[in-house]
Amino acid sequence: MTEAAVSSPLMEQYEGAKSRYPGHLVLIRVGDFYESFGDDAKLLAKELEITLTARSPDTAGDRMPMAGVPHHAVDGYLGRLIRKGYKVAVCDQVEDARLAKGLVRREVTRVVTPGTVLDDRILGGPDHNFLAMIALPPAGAAEFAVVDVTTGEWFRGSAPYDGVDGAMAALAPFGPREILFTPSDESRLGRSLRTGLAAEFRGSHIEGAPPALAESDAPVAIGPNPGEAGLRLAAYLRTAQPRLLSLLAPVDGFGTVRRLRLDAKTLRHLEIARPMNPDDPEGPTLLSAWDETATASGRRTLAFWLKQPLADVPAIAARQDVVAWLIERGAALERWQRELRGVGDLARIASRLVGRRLRPPELGALQDGLGKVAQLRSRCLAEPDRPRLLERLLPALEPPAALTDLLARAVPEALPATAESDGPLFRAGFAAAVDRARIAEADGLAELAALERAEQDASGIRSLKVGYNQVFGYYFDVSKPNLAKVLPHFRRKQTLAGGERFTSDRLQELETKILAARTEAVDAERAAWEEFLTAVETHVPAIHRLARAVGELDALMAFASVAQGRGHVRPVVDEGTELVIREGRHPVLDRTLAGRFVPNDTDLDAERSRLLVLTGPNMSGKSTYMRQVGLLVVLAQAGAFVPAKFARVGLVTGLATRMGFTDEIGRGKSSFMVEMSEVAEILASADARSLVLLDEVGRGTSTFDGLSIAWATLRYLHDRIRCRTLLATHYHQLTELVERLPSATNAHLAVRDGPDGIVFLHRLVPGSTDRSYGIHVAKLAGLPPELVAEAERLLKKLESEGVELGGPARRIAPTRYTQAMLLPTETAAPPSDPIVNELRALDPDRMTPVEALAWIHERRRRLPPADRGPA
Repeated sequence: MTEAAVSSPLMEQYEGAKSRYPGHLVLIRVGDFYESFGDDAKLLAKELEITLTARSPDTAGDRMPMAGVPHHAVDGYLGRLIRKGYKVAVCDQVEDARLAKGLVRREVTRVVTPGTVLDDRILGGPDHNFLAMIALPPAGAAEFAVVDVTTGEWFRGSAPYDGVDGAMAALAPFGPREILFTPSDESRLGRSLRTGLAAEFRGSHIEGAPPALAESDAPVAIGPNPGEAGLRLAAYLRTAQPRLLSLLAPVDGFGTVRRLRLDAKTLRHLEIARPMNPDDPEGPTLLSAWDETATASGRRTLAFWLKQPLADVPAIAARQDVVAWLIERGAALERWQRELRGVGDLARIASRLVGRRLRPPELGALQDGLGKVAQLRSRCLAEPDRPRLLERLLPALEPPAALTDLLARAVPEALPATAESDGPLFRAGFAAAVDRARIAEADGLAELAALERAEQDASGIRSLKVGYNQVFGYYFDVSKPNLAKVLPHFRRKQTLAGGERFTSDRLQELETKILAARTEAVDAERAAWEEFLTAVETHVPAIHRLARAVGELDALMAFASVAQGRGHVRPVVDEGTELVIREGRHPVLDRTLAGRFVPNDTDLDAERSRLLVLTGPNMSGKSTYMRQVGLLVVLAQAGAFVPAKFARVGLVTGLATRMGFTDEIGRGKSSFMVEMSEVAEILASADARSLVLLDEVGRGTSTFDGLSIAWATLRYLHDRIRCRTLLATHYHQLTELVERLPSATNAHLAVRDGPDGIVFLHRLVPGSTDRSYGIHVAKLAGLPPELVAEAERLLKKLESEGVELGGPARRIAPTRYTQAMLLPTETAAPPSDPIVNELRALDPDRMTPVEALAWIHERRRRLPPADRGPA
């Protein structure tokens, strides 16, 4: 710390920043540290595990808690704070300490929040870093606005259906790091985000949004009619990232092209981009299995496509056409991907430039990347029969000529690590003022070298050297054995153990000249650097467009590369209602199992066989099969080729799943309540174009309750919604019921039961099975042998004698129960009772009290003795 004490003026600067940025931690630059005070210091020390100290802020002597981090390591500490959900305002010195009158002026130079961070060292990877704003009207669907300030992408739309669930479904594919909502939505939306959806929005920072901008103040770049969500998001960015606000741009086609709806639970159950097991964050996902992209923008695009597939047949076909064209290029595809791997993250480089977080070497990466993209564009233009989508992308891949010329004239061969480091920021001839100052400095250094040689000759001290440090400036360094030879005009400057340092009039004259030229060069270079960045900044929207085009082409190349290397086929995607797959394979397991995965067929049609009930033993692959079907639909509608012999996908507009077994203790929900809530959400949002995947509905309660719920759910999907459905169950009674539904079928995953035990064949075959082999799985899991033997004995008894529920009178006959369930939903009724029928026929108005009492006694006499009650 360069200032002896934490002075009152410094605290005024600190408190001023705190008042302008409420809810933020404030870090203020003091010498070589970023410091915080008071409650912020206590929080900083706790979260970062650093030392909490205290300083005296004024003459009163009151001790103020204080904690700080070194300025050179601040980004690492900021990253830790951001990952914990904090917002930080960074206050820097904004004037030269040499020119300051009193305390150096300090201002907030950047605001870092989870959704507005720009520094790659804090972001920690190439994936999107979304900031979302959602506005929930009193009735109807929510509207949302989402932005990634690191890439300049702006999205706006409305939720797929009404209410909080619709709002969550809209945000889920983005996976925002920071979510804003209107203060009026705290009771409905804020609480749900903070508590109930922790699994779906793990790590998201949730808070209220500022008041909306007036529409007349909204930046033109975000498009017309931004809505309340857009205006509030713009207001937030005006505080956090004001320089970037005018350079954002809506993503082409996002609001006009229909997309396959995947809610948060479906994304999680299918493991699209994140493993379902939170303890295995590096586990396999569809994204990791399919990611053969070469660039950061390509990976982001691929992830976006997989989480938000299309539901528009022409748009899907356009992507497939490019994939097919790329496959036809053969070995050229691999060469193009290899060339793209040298392209840096152009979009984020551009955004960091605007936010003045750019490191000089990134300009070299920008220049090199633009050159590689231009070469790739030329190679594509040389190829014949280019598809329409590729023709649309190619113009955006052409770097602006003015930008490439500017970079060629300005950027030197080697750039320093930072703008403050030694080393030239510009080529000679680009900035005249810098060149003049550098020449003056070089002339002074040349004169200094000549002076060194002259003094060596005059004194006879061959080891005499001219040195420099920031405290003593330039000096003659003379070792102790040579002190007797020191010339008379040398003046002692410093005594050391091994010798002494001297100066002279001529040396001081050259020092003044060199340091003045060096200061002039630094000031001129700083001014020229800002002017240069401002000039490059005018091209940032074009760089963002080019980066998006690179991302699309790279993602399409990844689709082609995967298809080419693994023998995938182009699926037929049309407006029909079929879902036909021949020898389909799980897109992730097919790769990890290296050809050992067992393929299976799928045949669903909303008109003739829309519902398939799966039975089979535990571990036979029912859940895997259902995930396989869901993932193949996602890939087909993202525009990829699929692992199958043939695939026809009648357009799916919504894909919903209910898998796994979890609870939500924080919301007071048991696992069964969570299951029922998820089923309710699916039934509320599904339509005839949906694909529904349900695993083990009703298993979290009693057998007959669960069976009843499973059957009623199945009937509701079959009769009311009429969508394509896969339902896996261990309720074997359902299979008999399914046979009586006109558009439902049974299938099971086969096993071979031999003398050495069962073998899971993982092959889907028609018809049902009546065994689950749960005890066999328990044995494999390592349950004690005596326990397994007891379970096998009880199973045989239960299978032969039925289920006893408290005496013979309470025995439940499964066949009778099943027959009752076979009645149509609207006519299902309990078995008739003679006494009930007599009551219905009775006319109490025509009976005397004595007759009524005699009637009751007679009917009571007919009851079995055990049911008559007290006399």
